[in-house]
Amino acid sequence: MKKSQIHKIIREEFVNILREQTLITERFGDPTAAMLAQEYGLVSNYSNLFKMLSRSFDIAWDKLPKGSIETVSATDSRLNARPKKVTDPDTGQEKTENLYLAIYTITGDKENPFSRDSRSGFSFDRTLSGPATLGVTLGSKIAQQSGRGDTATIGIGKSRRSEPIGKNVRGTMQVPKLKQLADKIYLLDIGKFQGETTDLKQARYTLQLGADKFRDHKAWKKANIDRYEDILRSRIGSRDKVDRMVEDIVKIANQAVTDAVAGGVTQDKYGDIMATVAGNEVMLKDVTASMSNALETYRRYIDAENQEDAAAKQGGGYSGQYYGERKKEYALDIKRYLQGFKIGKIKRY
Repeated sequence: MKKSQIHKIIREEFVNILREQTLITERFGDPTAAMLAQEYGLVSNYSNLFKMLSRSFDIAWDKLPKGSIETVSATDSRLNARPKKVTDPDTGQEKTENLYLAIYTITGDKENPFSRDSRSGFSFDRTLSGPATLGVTLGSKIAQQSGRGDTATIGIGKSRRSEPIGKNVRGTMQVPKLKQLADKIYLLDIGKFQGETTDLKQARYTLQLGADKFRDHKAWKKANIDRYEDILRSRIGSRDKVDRMVEDIVKIANQAVTDAVAGGVTQDKYGDIMATVAGNEVMLKDVTASMSNALETYRRYIDAENQEDAAAKQGGGYSGQYYGERKKEYALDIKRYLQGFKIGKIKRY
């Protein structure tokens, strides 16, 4: 074996040792975060996504409960959500809602349909090597890294000294293209965990997910019935078919949560609490997420209906047609949520 080959092997092994040491120092409460750090190139000597997020948003990764990072489809509306500032009713402090971090990954080598040939016939990045992270978005914008190592920061403003996080392949760093290329997309709601994941925020999120510490099912039931009734009170018209569908969803979900918690908690091999819906065993966090998403769709439905009614009073026109079509889409989504609850195949998104 040539001396140059020996040197190359030594260098490769040394790099592997450094990477392993870096990973050892990382502690993750959510195993998905640990998996992403280990398999998708998000932790290195010059770029560490988790440390950047910790510095920028004060996130304690060891306190994130299991299930904090979700796997979502490219059609998930949260990938396009814009952040907004609101006031926390408990603390009176301003916080950010709808600030979602999305990680777009490929699980293996993949052909790149966005590569281009130069006049000489040379093609750049025709094959994307995986597994790898193609790109990261923050608040639906391409996330940028400024600086390297322990001083690196994350943001969405592009400058001469910043670069997109991930493979940063020319021609692919646009959100629609990332959606098309990604094999898996991971989503984290930054706003829920900003500020060192305090006990109050963790308790709220645990309650929402139905995680291992979920116990107060009565409070959860009351909160969601109140939420349904608050949305219902905002209705102007009198149409009630969608109302009944949502009411059925709330009843089925609340009963599933009550049975799962009050009847003695059972968990699968991964530690997720299980519930029974229409005779099928499903994860409790899927039940709670599905109902929450159905209520959010219901809120949008009523808002569209109210806008449609207001447009009708002014003569209708394009605005009335637009809100009428949106209302139909929301009603269909609600119907799908209810069908999932009826047959025990939960629709989450």
